[in-house]
Amino acid sequence: MIEGLWKSLSGEEVDVVEKIKEFNQEKYNVHVGSDSCLNSGEKFRLITTICFREPGKGVIVFWRTKKPTCPDTLYKRLQLEVLDSIDVASKVQELCGRDLTIHVDINPDEKFESNKFYDEMVGMVKGCGFKCITKPDAFASAIADMYTR
Repeated sequence: MIEGLWKSLSGEEVDVVEKIKEFNQEKYNVHVGSDSCLNSGEKFRLITTICFREPGKGVIVFWRTKKPTCPDTLYKRLQLEVLDSIDVASKVQELCGRDLTIHVDINPDEKFESNKFYDEMVGMVKGCGFKCITKPDAFASAIADMYTR
């Protein structure tokens, strides 16, 4: 159902469907986010996270890596991140049966290049029926960023 090899924060491989069922409890808010990078000498990598956050206590994270073809523009890269998050969030929502939030690695500050796509990317998420959080509060995509290095 949810493709890919998923891991815990410690790097241990997990059955993500079983973990989603295990942590699908009211005390947790569910968040999904993605980030990507192109490291020198490596292929392009897209990281997506599923985060179960207990307010005031912390977050339980599961993540996966995909290696799609590297987008040739910033717009296509951000779009790929958002579409992957929407895809995973839709599948998580089917399993959980409740609302969740997608975190987008895009900056609301006009001095950053990604800002020119802000309205469109946020609109894609909201248009699919999800709540949306962007920088600097998008912790699910910030966690994904940790695994792009």
